Amino acid sequence: MPCYGADPSPLQDYCIADLSSDIYLNGYPCKNPDNVTADDFFYEGFINDTRQFDADGMKASGAHVDYFPAVNTLGVAMIQIQLLKGGVAAPHTHPRATEMLLLMKGKVIAGFITTDNVLFYKTMTPKMLVVIPQALVHFVYNVGEGRALLYAGYNSQQPATQYMAHALFNSTPSVPDGVLTRSFRVNDSIVELIKSSLSVPLFPDIMSNTSSGSVRLK
Repeated sequence: MPCYGADPSPLQDYCIADLSSDIYLNGYPCKNPDNVTADDFFYEGFINDTRQFDADGMKASGAHVDYFPAVNTLGVAMIQIQLLKGGVAAPHTHPRATEMLLLMKGKVIAGFITTDNVLFYKTMTPKMLVVIPQALVHFVYNVGEGRALLYAGYNSQQPATQYMAHALFNSTPSVPDGVLTRSFRVNDSIVELIKSSLSVPLFPDIMSNTSSGSVRLK
């Protein structure tokens, strides 16, 4: 017999996330509807983005459930990405979502790699759009003469982000050196060199500060 599965549809018009709740759920419980106002449905984080550029020349502001509680149960999220000249959104995945990436300003190379290790990439100019299938490794590289501005939409309220380099060389606890030396065909000194270069925590991690859908913030 065939078997099908999908995220359930919302059972009410909205469910503003109660980020202060002590209840563990696959997501967040709802804020009391009596305390909901129009302000809950509007987000100004893209306007007032005071984050600093990270070591890769990128900064991003995330409108996912941890920063924009109104998207709770709605299965959507968006981020604003800015790249300095030569900046890169290093190879990463979003385990829980497909991504639609829109370039608004600048010139970038964007691409993703399939599970067959085939790379699809293209140089993007303003108003070009690319779709990145769920969980596939992808990157964005600014090849223009100035800053690049992009917006990414997701079909998840919390897509999560996992950067390949940090996952392998900056995990807690560390991946055993023997696994890395054998996998990358290098010696221990190169592994240690890479680890030391990634010892500073990735900043900012704007997609998720949880490793599962079960979350609780105080």
